[in-house]
Parts: sequence; C-alpha cells; structure tokens
Amino acid sequence: MIASGISISGHIHIGHSNDVFIADAVRRAVEERGGRAEAIWYADDFDPLRRVPAYLPREYEKFLGTPYARLPSPSPGYRDFVDYFTRPFLQSLEAFGIKIKVYFGSQVYASGQMAPLIRRALEKADLIREILNRFRSNPLPEHWLPYDPLCSKCGRIGTTEAFDWQGNLVFYRCVGCDYVKGCGNEGQADYTKGEGKLTWRVEWPARWKMLGVTCEPFGKDHAEAGGSYETGKLIVKEVFEGEPPHPIPYEWVSLSGQRMSSSKGVVFTLQDWLEVAEPELLRFFIFRSKPMKSKDFDPGLYLLNLYDEFDELERRYYENLDEDARIYELSVVRPFPAKPQRVPIRFAAVLCQVTTDPGRVKEILTQRRLLVNPTELDWNLAFRRLEKARRWAEKYAPEELRISVRARLPEEAGKLSEKQKSALSVLAARLEEKERSPLEIHNLIYEVAGECSLEPPQLFEAIYLSLLGKSRGPKAGNLLAALDRKFVVERFRQAAGEL
Repeated sequence: MIASGISISGHIHIGHSNDVFIADAVRRAVEERGGRAEAIWYADDFDPLRRVPAYLPREYEKFLGTPYARLPSPSPGYRDFVDYFTRPFLQSLEAFGIKIKVYFGSQVYASGQMAPLIRRALEKADLIREILNRFRSNPLPEHWLPYDPLCSKCGRIGTTEAFDWQGNLVFYRCVGCDYVKGCGNEGQADYTKGEGKLTWRVEWPARWKMLGVTCEPFGKDHAEAGGSYETGKLIVKEVFEGEPPHPIPYEWVSLSGQRMSSSKGVVFTLQDWLEVAEPELLRFFIFRSKPMKSKDFDPGLYLLNLYDEFDELERRYYENLDEDARIYELSVVRPFPAKPQRVPIRFAAVLCQVTTDPGRVKEILTQRRLLVNPTELDWNLAFRRLEKARRWAEKYAPEELRISVRARLPEEAGKLSEKQKSALSVLAARLEEKERSPLEIHNLIYEVAGECSLEPPQLFEAIYLSLLGKSRGPKAGNLLAALDRKFVVERFRQAAGEL
C-alpha cells in the first residue's frame, strides 16, 4: 500500500506530483516482481485555509480557518473549492499512466472510518503529548488534545482549541489562531460524525494504521530531524500499535528558479504540461535523477533540451546501450512493441509554425527522411509532438524561435552584401539538386560559406533576412527543411538579384 497526497490549498502543480508519480512507480515495480500493490492519493481537504492564494479574490479572506471542503468554487461548473482544484489534476493522471485510488479526508472523517483511531488518540493524549514534547522547545499545555474540532458557529477548524472530551464528544473553545480571529464560541464536536479532525502529526500515523500504508513518498520537510515523519513513527508504534511506512523523501521542484507554491501562485500544473509537452517528458523529468536531488523546471528552451535527452535515452534503450534503462522504463506511459520513430523536437517547433496541413506535414517528414516507412504509431506520435510544439511556440518560445515566413522578399534583404548574395545563389543551386535532411542542409550551409569565403554567421544572417526579415532565427537546417524546396530556391535567387 503506497500512499501519496497533498493539502488542497490551491492549484496542484508538478512539484506536488512527485508524491503520486513516485507512489505509482513503486506500485509498478512491485507488480513487475509478482507482488500485489495499490497506490493511493489522499486529499487533505479538511485542512483549514491558512492563506488566500494570489490568484483568488480577496473576499476569500473571510474563509480563513475554514476547511477547504467547505469553501465555494472560484468558478462555476464545480461543486466546491476542492472539486475546482482536484478535478483537473485527477483527470490528467490517466494521460500519465497513473493508477491510484483516491480518498478525500472530509469524506473519511464524515464516514466514521477514523473514529476508532480518534478515540484511541484521545485516550492516549498524554503519551502523544509526551512524544511531541521531546521535539518541542515550548511544551504543549497539559490540557492539550490531538483533535481540532469544527466550530459549530463560525464553521472554522483552524481556530478551535479542544480542552476535554467524554464519550463521542470533544469540548472546545473557538479562540482564534495566528492568522485569523476566533468567534468565541464554546461547544462540543462529535468525532464520529466528522465534526473535526486529528491534528496533522497524529492524523498522519493514524492514516498509516487505518489504510495499512507500507510505503510513502513525501517532501523533505517531513523527513527533517524532529519532523512529522520522525514523530509519526513513534506515534504509530506506541499509540496505534502499527508500523511506519518505508519513507521516500524528495526535494522540491522549482519553476525557473522559484520554489513552486500554490498559495503564492508559482505553479505549473499537469494540465499546463500536457498542453505543451508529452506525458513521458514529465515522468522522465521526475525519474531521471534521485528523489532527493533538487529539480528546476523551465518551460522555455529547457523543455526542448529535455526532449532531446529523452529521445537519446530512448535510442540507447532500444539499442541495449544504456545503463539507465530503468529510467526509460519508468518514463514511458506504456511500453512500445518496438522503437518508435520520433520527429526531433527542434524541427517540430519549426514545422508546426510553417504548416498545419496534415498532407503537407507527411510529405515533408518523409521527403526529408525524418520518418522512414512510418507506422500508424509513428504518425500518431509525430502529430502529437507537432501539436505540443505548436502550443509551446505560442506560449514559451523565445523570440528567435518564433517565425513568420514572409510571402514576399523582405525589404531587410536589401542590405545583403555582394558576398552574401553570391553565397545564397550557390546555396540555391545546391539545394535544387536533391532533397536533403535538416542535418544535411545544416552541413551544406557551412560548406557553401567556406566555398564563398564567407563566415558562416554571415550566411545564416542572409538566410534569415531573405526568409524572415530578421537577422536571427531557428536552426537554419530545420527552417529550410520545413519549407518547400522550390520556394526556398526561388527566394534565395531573388535575394541574390537573379530574379
């Protein structure tokens, strides 16, 4: 039983996904070895709202201290706050090949499933307090109880303080906390009916016992000395008479150098990923290094580098050359019967901006020998990659990789030197001879530059000015290979003053 989960404080980003992706990978590994395994994802939706995320209206401040499960949805079409943030995440998991069983904390508490463990925790409150105090500089008060009741008057759970209990009832005062005032109400909560929850450091080990968790990945903060995993190990053994799960702590994922944070709005979600990149790439991003190695993701050029690394890993895997075979096996959503053909991402990022016509795309990919005798799978993968690349180019490509081929010779080409014009003329003649791959065209450009005693950068500039009207652009071999050969030849001859 491999557990994962997150507190539903806002958008569930790819940093949170470490939990569920690692849990699913453990499930895979156990099943591959003939064992039985189940991965679960536990939504801590009964936690209180402690901070209003930057992307939510300020009126949500009135809900501070209220359980996420009782907050309204920020947008219509969703049942509530939790549904708004979890539904897109859970719907995306299938695309990544993730198989999990989902639990919602609010529903678990309301069902009474946790009630026997709550009673046990209340009975052993003195022992729990003694365990926690071993790691605290300020001891918990003598009347402290490991339970956060839900205030029957203001509906907050982050502002209450339990001070006594009897039978199924826990007595409390709504006194407030460091981020919101309490309403002053005094009441009683029935723990068998979901009118409150265990405090986090007790809830986690109680959950291990309830679900029989044997392995759990979690953020490195929980693994620190005196952290919730260390206290949880003691509590599950000494209070609930259970065993702690095998821990898999992991480092944070940052976004362009900033630590991802739901509450601060620094997020990149699974939906964001699937819009511009293939699901295998995220799995590869997570499994290409050890869990405790820090990871920094950037949706710009870094993503193209990630594609290149994955494609190279795949090539080596099928040629039985790679010692990192396990990384590839964990990265793919489903195994392929044979090595698939991949359109290089940097060529895809150019081609998708030149044409979206399926027939023309097929013609270019086969003529340039980027796909040789492609199967249906090869075509499906090619068109998927082109669609992802198109959206990437629109949202994240740097200026030099965003292209718009001019319908007529750009005025900017008028500043070409005689040497540049001469080189374009030679290049046009050589291109007219036969079809070439992007790499062959790239090498040809260097060859022509040498023949014409021109520095390669000057010939690249001439190419870009003639086609795009600017001095920089994507890799020239990719650009020329993505365009109609006859069009390129004619344009270069126009720029050279021959037409």
